[in-house]
Amino acid sequence: MDQEQASDIIVTAQRYQQRLQDVPISISVIGSKELGARAVTELKDLQYSVPGFSTFEYGVGRQFVQMRGISNTIGSSTVGIYLDETPLGLDTQGEVFNVRLLDLERVEVLRGPQATLYGQGSMGGTIRYIPAAPRLDAVSGSVEGEYSSTRGGESGGRMVGVLNLPLATDKAGLRLVAGYERIGGFIDNVDTGEKNINQADIYTLRANLLAQPTDRLSLSLLGLYQRSEQDNQDFGVGYRTSALVPTPIKDRYTLIQAKLSYDLDFAELSVSGSYIDRHNEIQLDLSPFYVPALPLLGIPPGFIERIAYPAETDYKIYSGEVRLASQSDGPLGWQFGGTYRDLKSAQLSETNTAPGTLPFAILDFDQFNRNKSYALYGELNYAFTPRLKATAGLRYFSERKRQITDSSSFGVSTLDVNKGRFETVNPRFNLSYEFTPDSMVFANVAKGFRSGGFNTTSAGGGVVTIPPSYDPDQIWTYELGTKHQLFGNKLILDASVYRSEWSKVQSYTFAPGSAIQIVANSGKVSGWGVDLSATARPTRSLTLSATYGWNNLAFDTATGDKAKGDPIDGAVRESWSASADFRPTLTDTITGIFRVDYQHAGKGQITLRNFAPPTIVARPGRDLVNLRIGASIGQVEVALFANNLFDENVPNIIGPFGVINENVEQRPRVIGIGTSIKF
Repeated sequence: MDQEQASDIIVTAQRYQQRLQDVPISISVIGSKELGARAVTELKDLQYSVPGFSTFEYGVGRQFVQMRGISNTIGSSTVGIYLDETPLGLDTQGEVFNVRLLDLERVEVLRGPQATLYGQGSMGGTIRYIPAAPRLDAVSGSVEGEYSSTRGGESGGRMVGVLNLPLATDKAGLRLVAGYERIGGFIDNVDTGEKNINQADIYTLRANLLAQPTDRLSLSLLGLYQRSEQDNQDFGVGYRTSALVPTPIKDRYTLIQAKLSYDLDFAELSVSGSYIDRHNEIQLDLSPFYVPALPLLGIPPGFIERIAYPAETDYKIYSGEVRLASQSDGPLGWQFGGTYRDLKSAQLSETNTAPGTLPFAILDFDQFNRNKSYALYGELNYAFTPRLKATAGLRYFSERKRQITDSSSFGVSTLDVNKGRFETVNPRFNLSYEFTPDSMVFANVAKGFRSGGFNTTSAGGGVVTIPPSYDPDQIWTYELGTKHQLFGNKLILDASVYRSEWSKVQSYTFAPGSAIQIVANSGKVSGWGVDLSATARPTRSLTLSATYGWNNLAFDTATGDKAKGDPIDGAVRESWSASADFRPTLTDTITGIFRVDYQHAGKGQITLRNFAPPTIVARPGRDLVNLRIGASIGQVEVALFANNLFDENVPNIIGPFGVINENVEQRPRVIGIGTSIKF
């Protein structure tokens, strides 16, 4: 959090502007200064520094996010993600949009269900990326450069340029951002002799046009293009892989968003719309799974040595929202809105074999989806006294889905056509009491959800009846929290204790009377949790911060893949962090920079009791330390840095599981130098 003017931080977590201290929910805000001080570039750099939040990824754009122990490897994400007003959630786990943290005003992390205001997927919480808006009064900008080297790997670096141009003083402005990043590889292929095969390149372009022709009217148009290319994913064992085929990832998306806000005196009207065009390519090595089995089908040993499984997915997403929020100074406030979203996706994939060619495809999978959803929501807030306030909200969500799956396995073809409608109603209740303008306690009760989905009914072969669909799952979280800014904001404390009850959990199970695996609403999860954070600023030059997150969520009922008492897949049960940022004044023009960040994550696991034999995939604990030392001379800053300073030799982030036959590797120590110039 940017603590220099903590009391003045303005957020829009509740869809209207508020002082951070006045927001009666658990929220962490990482402002632009804090992002710069940490030199972070992506979401995973913030994990463990936000209570209850963690993520793991196995390549650029392949990421699983969890918050407060709520995560799943099935269905859509359990954490809502937004770029400004645009929802980025998808139906598929692990395909989170890889938003680069370039020239952002702030990142808001809202913990706990946020379904009333943010819709489906916001079960554990919601993450909002807020890009910096154009300034309308002056030309400004910055240039950043960085060079780094990964231990045992190759060099990397990045260049970022920002240019802010007023087009008409106080009326219109344009802000341009361009970035290039090279992420150095560190994994070697033992079979081919290739070195550092998991290097990646990321290109980002963003433009934001803002016009305020009158005091009442504001218009903005944002365009974002991002492309990433990684030659191989981060699979290996001890920084070495024996993959027989390349495992590249290529991801490209274009996002266009338009916003309008108009002051109606009694209320503010907000309208937004967006369009996303995304293309993703990925390839997996299926050789270890299928090559040993081919002789059972009469294929001579050695005829097929390598099996690659490439897949291409295209997304076209339209979304829009209309919202009306009151602006009265009276005790009653309100906001009402509606959303619409239209998502089309097409995935095409087919196995390739070498050196020989089979007369059939081992796996051929083509799937086409069309999801249309709309929601109506509203919230009322009432101040019984200047100190005692209450909020009640409700969202109705309806989604129609249609899915066509044309697939074959070892030459046996099937066609599945599914369609269905999924509905849910999600309330929220909040009560807060302010002891002073800088000290409050709040209670929050909220329900979150994800939409439902489909099973492959043809897998029953006409003999076993398979349910064609599964319903939305839902979570209720009951929370008591407190927030304080003390001693003139020299000490900031946030704490909350909560209980989550997750029902109708989308889980793997078996079709009745068979060994065929399906997805059903067969699980129930519950548990307690605690979030703590503290920031102290004993002097103007020293800022100290610490966070702690703990939860004990576990399955209350057994499913096809979980036993009673099993933890949530991929979740980190306990984590904590600490940082010290010391910026002493050395001369009239030179300020020193010394920053150290420590992050700890406890162990976790993915439990696959539906495998034969049952499998538990460990996610080891880890302790990471990042260091940054440098100086600021006027508008120029130069710093040396080391990430994973002590070269924490964690065996793996997680793995192997599913079609991942090796570990997902932890990046070794990275050292480098960075510089920035502002104007």
